[in-house]
Amino acid sequence: MSPLDRRPEETIAAHYEEAVQWRRQLHRNPQPAWLEFYSTGFVAEKLAEWGYDLLLGKDIIEADKRMVVPDLQTLEAEYDRAIGSGIKEQFVAPARGGYTGVVGVLKGALPGPAVGFRFDIDSLEIPESSDPSHRPAAQGFISQNPGYAHMCGHDVHTAMGLLLAAHFAENRESLRGTVKFVFQPNEENLGGAVAMVEKKVLDDLDFLFGGHVGINMQQVGQIAMSVKSFMALSRFEVTYRGRAAHAALRPNEGKNALLGACAAVTNLYAIARHADGASRVNVGVMQAGTAWNIIPDKACFRMETRGVTNEINEFMARKAREVLEGAAKMYDLALEIKPAATALSAESSPELIELGTSIAEKLPSTVQVIQETAFNASEDVTVMMERVQSRGGSALFVLFGTPVGGGHHSTTFDVDEEVIRNGAEFLAAMQQEVTRKA
Repeated sequence: MSPLDRRPEETIAAHYEEAVQWRRQLHRNPQPAWLEFYSTGFVAEKLAEWGYDLLLGKDIIEADKRMVVPDLQTLEAEYDRAIGSGIKEQFVAPARGGYTGVVGVLKGALPGPAVGFRFDIDSLEIPESSDPSHRPAAQGFISQNPGYAHMCGHDVHTAMGLLLAAHFAENRESLRGTVKFVFQPNEENLGGAVAMVEKKVLDDLDFLFGGHVGINMQQVGQIAMSVKSFMALSRFEVTYRGRAAHAALRPNEGKNALLGACAAVTNLYAIARHADGASRVNVGVMQAGTAWNIIPDKACFRMETRGVTNEINEFMARKAREVLEGAAKMYDLALEIKPAATALSAESSPELIELGTSIAEKLPSTVQVIQETAFNASEDVTVMMERVQSRGGSALFVLFGTPVGGGHHSTTFDVDEEVIRNGAEFLAAMQQEVTRKA
């Protein structure tokens, strides 16, 4: 058999047990949005060892496109935590200050197109269960960073990406074209993709592949090829500012920011839903006031709109701004609206769905190909997909089947680690086929 036609699963299988250990190391050391220093350093060291060219820090993150960046004290504490956990500073220093993420590039020995792979690396800001029935707790790889945990599978995605990267490095002499690995920070807050796209990280790609474990695929070996209903999303941090005054002695001198915020929230939920498809609005956090008898001079809340299409979400966001501005005028308040996250609606390229179906059906690890499934949530990989597709490239996002313990974003989330190998095998086969056809 020619090296050019070697089945990807043959080399991926050799590194699978290592990949399981990589996943468990990452699981022990979770860090959320813009604080993913451990994952950044861990990935960068592996890629450098395998001969990848690295891009880090401000070379891949547009500084003014970062949204909801933690305070400096938190940034420094989590940076130090990563160093203290064994990460080599040379691989994480460029990320200091909240410029996390890694891009690794490997040029093959043979000519061909540029193929990108996107994997998210951030954790959630929730605790992990220590119950003995929870496998990470029972087997000793539970989160060691209290309040943070990989309860959505991004540690699994990162290990899958590293397994795939090791495969290409080992087969560089038969590799056609260029592979680019994009290990993206801050997916959970839906802000990392925009910061990378604005830095033109994806502008040289002919193909982009991404995916997620679980979601609606609960059996190992399942793969969903046409993922629909990505909801476009806009998030905002809203602040009303008024004037404090004694609530009994001088109420007429106050300007009640809390009252304005409450009026805004009530009317946000009154926005008419769109006739052309699903639409959403939610206010998840509100903070205001300082004392019983002081009229609040400041009120803040976090809100989001969603729509099953970009146009529907734009309608919801526009109406939301009208409500926010109306409440500010009603109560004579200053208003600040800060964008906090962006995701788009998107669809995979039809030619890659067709190709992916034929490839998945031939893989021994595949037990079922689901032709179409609804995502019904938001994912900022859509920003990357849109960028590549708008420039003439193709993009595919798939779901890889695995049981998920207590469910995504629960304290007992877990996976069948076989999904790491299954995902890497499929993605490797896709790269092999699209470069062979080019």
